[in-house]
Amino acid sequence: MDGTSNTPRYVLNDAAYPTCPSMTETSLQAHSVVIYGFSDKARYDMFLKASSLALTPYPLVKRFLEKHVDLNADEVHLVVIDAESPTQTTANAATFQNVLEAMRLGSKTVNLSHKLIFDSTTSKYQAEAISFSASAEPSA
Repeated sequence: MDGTSNTPRYVLNDAAYPTCPSMTETSLQAHSVVIYGFSDKARYDMFLKASSLALTPYPLVKRFLEKHVDLNADEVHLVVIDAESPTQTTANAATFQNVLEAMRLGSKTVNLSHKLIFDSTTSKYQAEAISFSASAEPSA
């Protein structure tokens, strides 16, 4: 696995809010925000087929990301990128800040920052910070 993934462009809304994975309480701070993000229609269609929720695709809006980063700078904010299902074994994630930077630069890729590991006994994810070599830069 390299340190980048496709830049997410869409979220799947459940009512008016982006759908989120269930997280263990110990993996992130209490008020952290973790959402699913998708790079294209084929990716979110795959997730929709695996989900029992009635979700609606919506563009990932920079202002949504900025609001959370600006208001809660000390908390972890993650976008789980191109998940295939709400219960897949592992998933990659990038911080809201990394996604914002990729969007501002018009980059096709974003630097990953976390790996989520699904615990089937609790049906929740545990987030782990990951690091890659400095050569993993997003490409335009």
